[in-house]
Amino acid sequence: MSTHRRLSGAVALGLSTALTGAFAAPVLAVPAVPAAPAVPAGEAADGQAFHRLATLPAYENQLAADEEADRSAATVAEISTVTADGNTVIHTDAEAGGIGFVDITDPENPAADGFKPTDGPPTSVYATEAFIIVVTDQPEDFEHPVGKVEFWDPETRELIHGVELKGQPDSIDVSPDGSTALIAMENQRDEDREDVDGGLPQLPAGELAVIDLSGEDITSLDADAILYTDLTGLDGLDTPQDPEPEYVKFSPDGTRAALTLQENNGVVVFDAEGTVLDHFSAGAVSVDGIDTTEDGNLSLTDSITDTVREPDAIGWIGNDHVATANEGDWKGGSRGWTVFNADPGSEDFGSVVWDAGNTFENLAHRYGQFPEHRSENKGSEPEGLTVETYGDTTYAFVGSERGNFVAVYNVNDPANPVFTQLMPSTNGPEGLLAIPERNLMIVSSEEDDAEVGVRATVQVYRLGEGPAAVPTLKSADADGAPAGQPITWSALGALSAVPGEADQLYAAPDNFLSPSRIYTVDTTTGNDGGPATITSELTLEKGYDVEGLWADADGTFWLAVEGTAITDGEAGSEGNRLVHVDAEGQELASIDLPAEIAAGLRGQGLEGVTGYGSGEDVVLYAALQREAAGEDFARIAKFTPAAQDGAGAWEWFGYELEPTDVEGDWIGLSEITAVDEDTLALIERDKLNGPDAALKKVFTVDVPASGAATDAPAEEVEVLEKTEAIDVLPELRTLNGWTQEKLEGLAIAGNGNVYAVTDNDGVEDATGETVFLNLGAAADVFADSGQPGGPEPVKDFADNQPGSVYYAPVRWMQSAGVTTGYADGTYRKGSEITRGESVAFLQRYLAPGYSADPADQDTPAFPDVPVGAPHFTPIAWAADEANQVTTGYADRTFRPGHDVTRSEFVTFLYRAAGPEDYTAPAESAFEDVPATGTHYEAISWAASEGLVNGYTDGDYRPYDPINRGEVAKVMYQYDLTTTD
Repeated sequence: MSTHRRLSGAVALGLSTALTGAFAAPVLAVPAVPAAPAVPAGEAADGQAFHRLATLPAYENQLAADEEADRSAATVAEISTVTADGNTVIHTDAEAGGIGFVDITDPENPAADGFKPTDGPPTSVYATEAFIIVVTDQPEDFEHPVGKVEFWDPETRELIHGVELKGQPDSIDVSPDGSTALIAMENQRDEDREDVDGGLPQLPAGELAVIDLSGEDITSLDADAILYTDLTGLDGLDTPQDPEPEYVKFSPDGTRAALTLQENNGVVVFDAEGTVLDHFSAGAVSVDGIDTTEDGNLSLTDSITDTVREPDAIGWIGNDHVATANEGDWKGGSRGWTVFNADPGSEDFGSVVWDAGNTFENLAHRYGQFPEHRSENKGSEPEGLTVETYGDTTYAFVGSERGNFVAVYNVNDPANPVFTQLMPSTNGPEGLLAIPERNLMIVSSEEDDAEVGVRATVQVYRLGEGPAAVPTLKSADADGAPAGQPITWSALGALSAVPGEADQLYAAPDNFLSPSRIYTVDTTTGNDGGPATITSELTLEKGYDVEGLWADADGTFWLAVEGTAITDGEAGSEGNRLVHVDAEGQELASIDLPAEIAAGLRGQGLEGVTGYGSGEDVVLYAALQREAAGEDFARIAKFTPAAQDGAGAWEWFGYELEPTDVEGDWIGLSEITAVDEDTLALIERDKLNGPDAALKKVFTVDVPASGAATDAPAEEVEVLEKTEAIDVLPELRTLNGWTQEKLEGLAIAGNGNVYAVTDNDGVEDATGETVFLNLGAAADVFADSGQPGGPEPVKDFADNQPGSVYYAPVRWMQSAGVTTGYADGTYRKGSEITRGESVAFLQRYLAPGYSADPADQDTPAFPDVPVGAPHFTPIAWAADEANQVTTGYADRTFRPGHDVTRSEFVTFLYRAAGPEDYTAPAESAFEDVPATGTHYEAISWAASEGLVNGYTDGDYRPYDPINRGEVAKVMYQYDLTTTD
């Protein structure tokens, strides 16, 4: 096996070949850190989770049925079911007037499988072995409701039979043995009826329809054979003459069924034949610590008092308890969900066993998905709910119609539900379908608006080991607030490093929140697969449209504030400015964009600020999002606050934006970040999202030391040459959700990694999911960016001084170009290293000239390392057949973010080095490395070459993670053996 490696720098550096200590690293002293702020149970990055596999737009079913269909036509995915074999999801589509089919045989690649029109808009669907049963609404008017139940063949997808119903149906459920179907006949109210102010009563009264499915010939079923259970006259209800049934569900053993009467705030329990056993009121609740004021702010200081729950969906926890999603309707909605005793034989029947209080609503705030524009209504609005058992765990899934998420709870103990995870969805997750036989969970979403890029979807999740990849960002409990009350946040659009801190960032929202905030983000909680965490917030004196943020080492902040278009008929914009605030959020200075520049702008202005230096020596750069009138480039501003006797001086460069030919689209800049004093990184993106998204990239430009235009005329502005650093679109798509439009924030943290964040637009005309990404080491992301001048002399890392452990190996790594360390000047010898990082070290050392052209890659070597991903080139080198350093795992993944173990690293090196004629000894050099082990040959070779020598107890500890200092030592020793 051939390798290509750089010459050793060890001799030139005069480094000693003697190393102290074994491969086992000593314990390194680290400074104490504050205790992490509290986060709710269930957010630890361990155990099992539901992993998002795919997101399929509902309109794909229309295209599968008719390739000429209008892709922009309204089409939704509401209630869903699955065929008996578990391979086809069927969902209602009331907008298109039929049912859609999705093939989930391969759940990671669900396929649109067609559409069938129904006789009237469908309201619910249920699949058995024999039928696909669809109930439809055939509206005439509210006083004369008409519906239908249709029976379709699941094999041929042809209509078998249809029967008229005595009213308008809502939901359907079928007994576990398939013998009985129950249909909630709502006969919904007219919300505009004036004589009752849109409320109750409004006749005809709703009922429960009961259909016997046990007959041999369903075509013999007629309207007279359908039985109806009268629900009027139940005591304790608001208007017993108009029950308003909503959602029906059989118990797991099939002996009972429960039905919600939403507008009447009641629950009825039946036997298997649909006979009423008992009923109860869902009651009222008072909830504190919520936001009920629509004021452009997020503040958990409001409350609701004695508010009726008005439950929508209902599910059984075992056979004696029910859980309800308390969406609310004309009178109430508790913003949570409740567990009730549903055993008619119990003296506690109808009693509340557990209630969410404000905790469900708090999840929306904790994950940045609270719909502030719905504060005065019903907040996050829990609507859908289902309960199912996977293995030994029973889960409750509760969908937030307005917050666009599904909260998951372990309900093995109905009296003590435990939150386990939040599953971000697309807009309006109404259909929650559990498929425990395949460990799958399906979420279908009903909101569809092609004009703003919000499309209805079917999403597939699977229960598996390890933390879920999403959400990527959460908040800790607010300081000084009641226990469990989170820091509220949303609409993040700006990032900055925190001076002097390795693993922290600052983030700020745009004008969604007023007054403005600056949040501190701890990135380390995301290192093991969990979300990064907002740990604190600074509230500013004023509200700004913050589109850029840069933290000065002196403790102050610079903000890029976007202005607005002048609306009185004049051209131009107003309010674009740089704002300087102190560490307490008080404004120190405000510098308007020059008038001649502002005059050429409209609604898009400043979009990012960055800088270098500090205090009076600071130099700032800012980006303008789009071209000014009459110009064919976007502008990059250089602003020196101390110039011209403190008045400040503006200078200008140009940036050429990519073209687009998509109607309604435009390309713009959304962030600027300093890589070093003369290299800038900029986010360039389109206005598209979902499958249409095409451009979400980071480019770099080198800023010349002189020659910037000091006046406004376009002809004097030098347009800088740009270099693509990273395509972020593959990173966004690997999360298997709806690709977000607004890639807005970018920063290089003190740990040397590059982070990016998307703006969720405050959960309005957007899914609300925030994507926070670690794009990898800046040395890799910006490896191809131009650097002026020649190589600088090697300077010891701050944590690698002469006499310290591994000093010589780490210094050699610097000189050999294997590592540049972190941005704060450290190497971090005691830190663990990922598989991606370790392969990058090896490729830089052994094959520095290797390049993998993404254009020539039909498919990446590993599905979890797409083209453009961090470490893509080193991993492509490692997977190259000519090198065969790794073939990944059995599932064809590489898992670049996982820690590399001691055995894996030496195996990578062994395969890359390709030692000729090496034969491993019969006996192992280490007690815990058997001769039959997978990595035995590689570990034996490393020991024979003196690269490793194990621990004093005779063990090698092959499955322990290797740290960065150990990696340096092994590579350094290997280099010495090859140059002797």
